[in-house]
Amino acid sequence: MGKARRAIRHSLILMVTLPTVILSIFVLLFGAMMFYHFYCQSIRDELAATTNMMVECLDLTVRGDYKYEDGRLLKGDLNITDSTMLYRVREKSHIDTTIFWGDTRVITTVEDEDGISAAGTKAEQTVGDVVLATGQDYFSDKVGVNGTKYIGYYKALKNDDNSVVGMVFAGKRRSTVYHKILRILSWFLGFSVVAVFVAVLCTRRYSAGVLTDINSINHFLQTISEGTLGEILDERIRKRKDELGDIGIYADKMRSNLQKLVEMDALTSLYNRRSGNHMMAALVEQKAVYTAVMCDIDFFKRINDTFGHAAGDQVLIEVSAAIRNSVGEEGFASRWGGEEFLAIYCLDLTEARERVEALQQSIRDLVVNYGGTDIQVTMTFGVTESTPAESYEKVVKRADEKLYVGKNGGRDQIVI
Repeated sequence: MGKARRAIRHSLILMVTLPTVILSIFVLLFGAMMFYHFYCQSIRDELAATTNMMVECLDLTVRGDYKYEDGRLLKGDLNITDSTMLYRVREKSHIDTTIFWGDTRVITTVEDEDGISAAGTKAEQTVGDVVLATGQDYFSDKVGVNGTKYIGYYKALKNDDNSVVGMVFAGKRRSTVYHKILRILSWFLGFSVVAVFVAVLCTRRYSAGVLTDINSINHFLQTISEGTLGEILDERIRKRKDELGDIGIYADKMRSNLQKLVEMDALTSLYNRRSGNHMMAALVEQKAVYTAVMCDIDFFKRINDTFGHAAGDQVLIEVSAAIRNSVGEEGFASRWGGEEFLAIYCLDLTEARERVEALQQSIRDLVVNYGGTDIQVTMTFGVTESTPAESYEKVVKRADEKLYVGKNGGRDQIVI
């Protein structure tokens, strides 16, 4: 059973953990793609705005066309080769920028790993084919700049006649962007791990309560299978508002019905002989003093032969009801066999005798109507009082002997 319980616990944990892990992986991957997409879009917008700002700043500052003379880039008569604008941009926004003459970097903040400026190097052919040839902007998340991959944006640098003479570049290193993305993904991953841990923890706590109740139901059913029907299932389980509560209710009803089948006589609803023996044994164990009454329906065979067994069954049912009412809460009654009954009164002999005399009269007054025919019966009673610690077998035998004295003496009488 321990293996079964562990299997259920593992199943419950797996049922929660596996979907959580799958969902977390999906969210992680989807979140990574969405974050990368939106982050790249935001970088694109930022880089485009930077290149626009640089071009506008140059156009507003100095009028005139661009020209390249003696290693200097001029706009009108102003030498912009020594401009600090690019370094101010990098300082404030951490964006590298470059101004090209044609496809050659003239002014740039891009440096290699050794800190050497990329000035004098050329742009990739694909960039020139778009920007220099058509004047259109160009964006890529894998631009090669002096051996380093950049996310970059290029904008054409034009003279007043709209001719393209160069380019403006703004970009961020892919490694820097990816490190930031990895930090975000690490946060997502950490959140997912915590979510899985919390889910497992909650499942373990919930499954512990469920398994405790399952174990209680299992133990309850096991005791029933072993023939012990007196144990009551914990009321807390029967009050659960789920399937376990239903199982608990049905299991308890099964126990109750089995107990009735085992302990009660199906026809008369009195205790059967087996139950009567057990209950008398309990009285002996308690050293209680009681009065035992063995009684028998007179000429019962004649009733069966004359009116049929169905009529006889009806007589047994109504006589049993009278005996049960006589005993009340001060004892119990059982069908001892056939038309013979044992009534136990937890009363002294004097009080019990009064009850038996009243019972005898109620039986005489009893009229059983079956199929339009009235049937009247009488009973003979053997009455004896127990002594402390006396075995119930001796008491029953003594009451039975007195019963047969009465039957041999004319019936419809009480023998004490």
